[in-house]
Amino acid sequence: MFIPIDYENWDRKEISDAFHGYMYCMTVELDITEFLEKIHESHWKFYPSMCYCIAKTVNEHQDYRYAKINGHVGYFGQVNPHYTLLRTNSNHLFTHQWTDYNEDFAAFHKQFLEDKALAEAGDTLYYPKEDGLNNVHISIMPNTSYTALSYSKPDSFTHYNTPTVSYVPFIMIGKYHEVDGRVKIPITTEFHHAVNDGYHAEQFFHLLEDCCREF
Repeated sequence: MFIPIDYENWDRKEISDAFHGYMYCMTVELDITEFLEKIHESHWKFYPSMCYCIAKTVNEHQDYRYAKINGHVGYFGQVNPHYTLLRTNSNHLFTHQWTDYNEDFAAFHKQFLEDKALAEAGDTLYYPKEDGLNNVHISIMPNTSYTALSYSKPDSFTHYNTPTVSYVPFIMIGKYHEVDGRVKIPITTEFHHAVNDGYHAEQFFHLLEDCCREF
């Protein structure tokens, strides 16, 4: 699942060396009008559908699947959506869960709902299920249409000074709302500058919006 690269001859080695440890967040309002129409017509749930589009976007583009494993830089062959859920026994505590990415959306949607139900019934931060680094982390604030969001993570959480670390983007989903007859949603993504420049950030949002539109 992890494919090492020839770091010394990597075309962005100089950039990676200079900007390792630098992270930045970018918030963009995406148009999901057609996406919502489709999932409502088909009686699909919003959260698994959006997680699928995010995972599909990341899995189709190597730039968003980089990591360092035991000191070796490379990329994951596949990443899985790792998402947050509110627990059924609390009005604010949450649990992490993940679902294997499957390009077959119907199969993914079914498995997501099964995994979701198990995790929501739990009472721990992480649902007791084997986890790995090959995840795209997704969270959601479904009641707020925000315009900006920033993160601050300690080294103890990011592990960027260790031989093993994931550079896969972290995504936050806000509340969708109508603007001039179109439905928009704020999406915030945290990128690691060692592997993702402004070009990659812009591309990510365009690709994700295209994926939603063609869903």
